[in-house]
Amino acid sequence: MQKDVIYIDVEDDVTSIIGKIKAANSNIVALVPPKRIGAIQSAVNLKLVHRAAERVDKKLVIIT
Repeated sequence: MQKDVIYIDVEDDVTSIIGKIKAANSNIVALVPPKRIGAIQSAVNLKLVHRAAERVDKKLVIIT
């Protein structure tokens, strides 16, 4: 299976992460956050990212 790997920058906010997911070519997207990231640290933001990925038929994997 092919997947796209997105390295999240410390300064990325939720909307930029969602934009990167939407722009990914593969249906499986692996997110690699830095050690301290505020954008996906909260449950609410994670749910927003998850819902946005579902809307464009993408499966998310978070690599920590």
